[in-house]
Amino acid sequence: MALVVIPPRVCGQIRLLAVTTSAGFAPGLPGPGSPATIFCTGLNIADASSINVTYPDSFRAPIYGAADLGTYQIVNFQVPWENHGGPPALSQGTDSLPIVAAPAAWGEFFTTPDGFAIALHAIDFSLVTPQNPAQPGEWIVLYGSNFGDVVGPPATGSPAPVDPLAPLDPGGPVGWTFTAWLIDPTGNRQLTTNFFGLAPGLTGVYQINVRMPDTLPAGTLQIYTQRTRDCGFFFKQGCGRGLLLDISATARVP
Repeated sequence: MALVVIPPRVCGQIRLLAVTTSAGFAPGLPGPGSPATIFCTGLNIADASSINVTYPDSFRAPIYGAADLGTYQIVNFQVPWENHGGPPALSQGTDSLPIVAAPAAWGEFFTTPDGFAIALHAIDFSLVTPQNPAQPGEWIVLYGSNFGDVVGPPATGSPAPVDPLAPLDPGGPVGWTFTAWLIDPTGNRQLTTNFFGLAPGLTGVYQINVRMPDTLPAGTLQIYTQRTRDCGFFFKQGCGRGLLLDISATARVP
Protein backbone atom coordinates (compact mmCIF):
# COMPACT_ATOMS: atom_id res chain seq x y z
CA MET A 1 0.00 0.00 0.00
CA ALA A 2 1.60 3.29 -1.11
CA LEU A 3 1.00 6.33 1.05
CA VAL A 4 2.08 9.93 0.89
CA VAL A 5 3.44 10.67 4.34
CA ILE A 6 2.81 14.25 5.39
CA PRO A 7 4.89 15.78 8.19
CA PRO A 8 2.51 15.87 11.17
CA ARG A 9 0.74 19.19 11.70
CA VAL A 10 -0.51 19.56 15.20
CA CYS A 11 -3.61 21.33 16.45
CA GLY A 12 -4.65 20.00 19.83
CA GLN A 13 -4.24 16.21 19.79
CA ILE A 14 -4.97 15.38 16.14
CA ARG A 15 -2.00 14.64 13.90
CA LEU A 16 -2.33 14.08 10.16
CA LEU A 17 -0.28 11.21 8.75
CA ALA A 18 -1.57 10.77 5.20
CA VAL A 19 -4.53 11.30 2.87
CA THR A 20 -5.43 8.70 0.23
CA THR A 21 -8.19 7.39 -1.96
CA SER A 22 -10.36 4.72 -0.33
CA ALA A 23 -10.56 2.36 -3.31
CA GLY A 24 -6.87 1.63 -3.73
CA PHE A 25 -5.21 3.85 -1.09
CA ALA A 26 -3.49 5.87 -3.80
CA PRO A 27 -1.81 8.99 -2.40
CA GLY A 28 -3.72 12.26 -2.54
CA LEU A 29 -7.28 13.51 -2.24
CA PRO A 30 -9.70 12.10 -4.83
CA GLY A 31 -12.04 14.27 -6.86
CA PRO A 32 -15.67 15.18 -6.16
CA GLY A 33 -18.02 12.37 -5.23
CA SER A 34 -15.36 9.79 -4.45
CA PRO A 35 -14.42 8.30 -1.07
CA ALA A 36 -11.26 9.46 0.69
CA THR A 37 -9.34 8.10 3.68
CA ILE A 38 -7.56 10.13 6.34
CA PHE A 39 -4.78 8.46 8.34
CA CYS A 40 -4.17 10.24 11.63
CA THR A 41 -3.55 9.96 15.34
CA GLY A 42 -5.24 11.64 18.27
CA LEU A 43 -8.88 10.69 17.63
CA ASN A 44 -11.09 9.00 20.18
CA ILE A 45 -12.87 6.38 18.08
CA ALA A 46 -15.01 5.38 21.07
CA ASP A 47 -16.72 8.74 20.52
CA ALA A 48 -16.86 8.43 16.73
CA SER A 49 -20.11 10.39 16.47
CA SER A 50 -18.20 13.55 17.43
CA ILE A 51 -15.75 13.23 14.52
CA ASN A 52 -16.43 15.63 11.65
CA VAL A 53 -14.96 16.50 8.26
CA THR A 54 -16.13 20.07 7.70
CA TYR A 55 -15.64 22.44 4.77
CA PRO A 56 -15.16 26.24 5.08
CA ASP A 57 -18.86 26.96 4.52
CA SER A 58 -19.73 24.62 7.44
CA PHE A 59 -20.76 21.75 5.14
CA ARG A 60 -20.14 18.40 6.84
CA ALA A 61 -19.00 15.67 4.49
CA PRO A 62 -20.64 12.24 4.89
CA ILE A 63 -18.43 9.95 6.97
CA TYR A 64 -18.53 6.29 5.93
CA GLY A 65 -16.74 5.06 9.03
CA ALA A 66 -13.83 5.47 11.42
CA ALA A 67 -11.57 2.87 13.00
CA ASP A 68 -8.73 2.62 15.47
CA LEU A 69 -5.95 0.41 14.10
CA GLY A 70 -3.76 0.57 17.18
CA THR A 71 -1.01 3.06 16.47
CA TYR A 72 -3.20 5.23 14.23
CA GLN A 73 -6.80 5.89 13.23
CA ILE A 74 -8.55 6.14 9.86
CA VAL A 75 -11.58 8.17 8.81
CA ASN A 76 -13.38 7.45 5.53
CA PHE A 77 -15.52 10.21 4.02
CA GLN A 78 -17.07 11.25 0.71
CA VAL A 79 -15.53 14.25 -1.05
CA PRO A 80 -18.55 16.46 -1.85
CA TRP A 81 -19.80 16.78 -5.41
CA GLU A 82 -20.36 20.48 -4.78
CA ASN A 83 -17.70 23.15 -4.30
CA HIS A 84 -17.65 24.18 -0.66
CA GLY A 85 -14.96 26.82 -0.77
CA GLY A 86 -11.69 25.07 0.07
CA PRO A 87 -10.12 22.10 1.84
CA PRO A 88 -11.92 20.49 4.77
CA ALA A 89 -10.84 20.20 8.38
CA LEU A 90 -10.90 17.06 10.52
CA SER A 91 -12.23 17.80 13.98
CA GLN A 92 -13.33 16.24 17.22
CA GLY A 93 -14.51 18.43 20.05
CA THR A 94 -12.33 21.54 20.12
CA ASP A 95 -9.49 19.94 18.15
CA SER A 96 -9.40 20.75 14.43
CA LEU A 97 -6.83 20.17 11.71
CA PRO A 98 -6.90 21.27 8.03
CA ILE A 99 -6.80 18.41 5.52
CA VAL A 100 -4.63 19.68 2.69
CA ALA A 101 -3.34 17.23 0.09
CA ALA A 102 -2.45 17.12 -3.59
CA PRO A 103 -5.08 15.67 -5.95
CA ALA A 104 -4.99 11.90 -6.38
CA ALA A 105 -4.23 10.46 -9.81
CA TRP A 106 -7.28 9.98 -12.05
CA GLY A 107 -9.07 6.64 -11.98
CA GLU A 108 -8.73 3.41 -10.04
CA PHE A 109 -10.65 0.19 -9.54
CA PHE A 110 -11.93 -1.29 -6.32
CA THR A 111 -9.85 -4.41 -5.76
CA THR A 112 -9.49 -7.34 -3.38
CA PRO A 113 -6.39 -7.52 -1.12
CA ASP A 114 -4.63 -9.65 -3.75
CA GLY A 115 -5.22 -7.06 -6.46
CA PHE A 116 -8.14 -8.59 -8.36
CA ALA A 117 -10.78 -6.14 -9.54
CA ILE A 118 -14.20 -6.24 -7.89
CA ALA A 119 -16.10 -7.34 -11.00
CA LEU A 120 -19.35 -9.09 -11.84
CA HIS A 121 -20.45 -11.32 -14.71
CA ALA A 122 -23.17 -9.25 -16.40
CA ILE A 123 -25.20 -12.34 -17.29
CA ASP A 124 -25.98 -13.29 -13.67
CA PHE A 125 -24.13 -10.70 -11.50
CA SER A 126 -21.97 -13.36 -9.88
CA LEU A 127 -18.45 -12.38 -8.83
CA VAL A 128 -15.58 -12.76 -11.28
CA THR A 129 -13.09 -14.91 -9.36
CA PRO A 130 -10.24 -17.31 -10.19
CA GLN A 131 -12.81 -20.10 -9.75
CA ASN A 132 -15.37 -18.24 -11.91
CA PRO A 133 -13.20 -16.28 -14.36
CA ALA A 134 -14.11 -13.88 -17.14
CA GLN A 135 -14.98 -15.68 -20.37
CA PRO A 136 -14.21 -14.73 -23.98
CA GLY A 137 -16.90 -12.51 -25.48
CA GLU A 138 -18.82 -11.87 -22.26
CA TRP A 139 -19.71 -8.57 -20.61
CA ILE A 140 -18.37 -7.86 -17.14
CA VAL A 141 -19.08 -4.98 -14.76
CA LEU A 142 -16.17 -3.24 -12.99
CA TYR A 143 -16.35 -0.78 -10.09
CA GLY A 144 -14.03 2.13 -9.42
CA SER A 145 -13.42 5.56 -7.98
CA ASN A 146 -12.17 9.03 -8.92
CA PHE A 147 -13.17 8.96 -12.58
CA GLY A 148 -14.32 12.58 -12.61
CA ASP A 149 -17.43 14.63 -13.22
CA VAL A 150 -20.70 13.03 -14.25
CA VAL A 151 -23.86 14.28 -15.95
CA GLY A 152 -26.53 14.86 -13.31
CA PRO A 153 -24.58 14.03 -10.13
CA PRO A 154 -26.65 13.13 -7.07
CA ALA A 155 -26.56 15.18 -3.90
CA THR A 156 -23.53 14.44 -1.77
CA GLY A 157 -24.24 11.43 0.43
CA SER A 158 -27.03 10.15 -1.82
CA PRO A 159 -26.91 7.06 -4.06
CA ALA A 160 -26.56 7.44 -7.80
CA PRO A 161 -29.83 7.55 -9.77
CA VAL A 162 -31.16 4.55 -11.62
CA ASP A 163 -33.22 6.50 -14.16
CA PRO A 164 -31.73 8.48 -15.72
CA LEU A 165 -28.21 7.13 -15.29
CA ALA A 166 -25.29 9.45 -14.49
CA PRO A 167 -22.60 8.90 -17.17
CA LEU A 168 -19.16 10.51 -17.13
CA ASP A 169 -19.28 14.12 -18.30
CA PRO A 170 -16.92 14.69 -21.24
CA GLY A 171 -16.88 18.43 -20.53
CA GLY A 172 -15.86 21.01 -23.07
CA PRO A 173 -15.10 22.92 -25.21
CA VAL A 174 -13.26 19.77 -26.36
CA GLY A 175 -14.70 16.69 -24.68
CA TRP A 176 -12.84 13.83 -23.07
CA THR A 177 -12.94 10.43 -24.73
CA PHE A 178 -13.09 7.50 -22.31
CA THR A 179 -11.76 4.05 -23.23
CA ALA A 180 -10.97 0.73 -21.51
CA TRP A 181 -8.01 -1.46 -22.44
CA LEU A 182 -6.84 -5.03 -21.99
CA ILE A 183 -3.10 -5.51 -21.50
CA ASP A 184 -2.15 -8.22 -23.99
CA PRO A 185 1.32 -9.68 -24.63
CA THR A 186 0.73 -9.17 -28.36
CA GLY A 187 -0.34 -5.52 -27.96
CA ASN A 188 -2.92 -3.78 -25.82
CA ARG A 189 -6.48 -4.11 -27.09
CA GLN A 190 -9.27 -1.57 -26.68
CA LEU A 191 -12.36 -3.09 -25.10
CA THR A 192 -15.93 -2.44 -26.17
CA THR A 193 -17.82 -0.46 -23.51
CA ASN A 194 -21.42 0.66 -23.14
CA PHE A 195 -21.31 2.61 -19.88
CA PHE A 196 -18.85 4.75 -17.92
CA GLY A 197 -20.55 6.47 -14.99
CA LEU A 198 -21.94 6.17 -11.49
CA ALA A 199 -23.10 2.76 -10.31
CA PRO A 200 -26.90 3.00 -9.91
CA GLY A 201 -28.02 2.77 -6.30
CA LEU A 202 -24.51 3.12 -4.84
CA THR A 203 -22.88 6.17 -3.26
CA GLY A 204 -19.57 7.45 -4.59
CA VAL A 205 -18.92 4.39 -6.77
CA TYR A 206 -18.34 4.35 -10.53
CA GLN A 207 -19.29 1.53 -12.88
CA ILE A 208 -17.63 0.50 -16.13
CA ASN A 209 -19.17 -2.14 -18.40
CA VAL A 210 -16.74 -3.88 -20.76
CA ARG A 211 -17.00 -6.71 -23.24
CA MET A 212 -14.14 -9.19 -23.15
CA PRO A 213 -12.57 -10.02 -26.53
CA ASP A 214 -13.57 -13.21 -28.31
CA THR A 215 -10.04 -14.50 -27.72
CA LEU A 216 -8.21 -14.07 -24.42
CA PRO A 217 -4.58 -14.68 -23.45
CA ALA A 218 -3.92 -17.43 -20.94
CA GLY A 219 -3.67 -16.56 -17.26
CA THR A 220 -4.66 -13.50 -15.30
CA LEU A 221 -5.72 -10.46 -17.32
CA GLN A 222 -4.98 -6.81 -16.61
CA ILE A 223 -7.35 -3.96 -17.44
CA TYR A 224 -6.98 -0.19 -17.31
CA THR A 225 -8.91 2.84 -18.53
CA GLN A 226 -7.84 6.13 -20.00
CA ARG A 227 -9.27 9.49 -20.96
CA THR A 228 -7.92 11.63 -23.77
CA ARG A 229 -8.61 15.17 -24.95
CA ASP A 230 -6.98 16.72 -28.00
CA CYS A 231 -6.97 20.49 -27.57
CA GLY A 232 -5.09 21.04 -30.82
CA PHE A 233 -1.92 22.94 -31.63
CA PHE A 234 -3.25 26.36 -30.62
CA PHE A 235 -4.29 27.16 -27.05
CA LYS A 236 -8.04 26.83 -26.40
CA GLN A 237 -9.67 28.55 -23.45
CA GLY A 238 -10.84 25.96 -20.94
CA CYS A 239 -8.93 23.18 -22.69
CA GLY A 240 -5.29 24.11 -23.08
CA ARG A 241 -3.03 22.92 -25.84
CA GLY A 242 -2.00 19.55 -27.24
CA LEU A 243 -3.06 16.04 -26.29
CA LEU A 244 -4.09 15.48 -22.68
CA LEU A 245 -3.99 11.90 -21.41
CA ASP A 246 -4.81 10.31 -18.06
CA ILE A 247 -4.35 6.59 -17.44
CA SER A 248 -5.95 4.81 -14.51
CA ALA A 249 -4.31 2.29 -12.22
CA THR A 250 -4.45 -1.26 -13.60
CA ALA A 251 -6.47 -4.08 -12.06
CA ARG A 252 -6.14 -7.83 -12.38
CA VAL A 253 -9.08 -9.81 -13.76
CA PRO A 254 -9.05 -13.61 -13.43
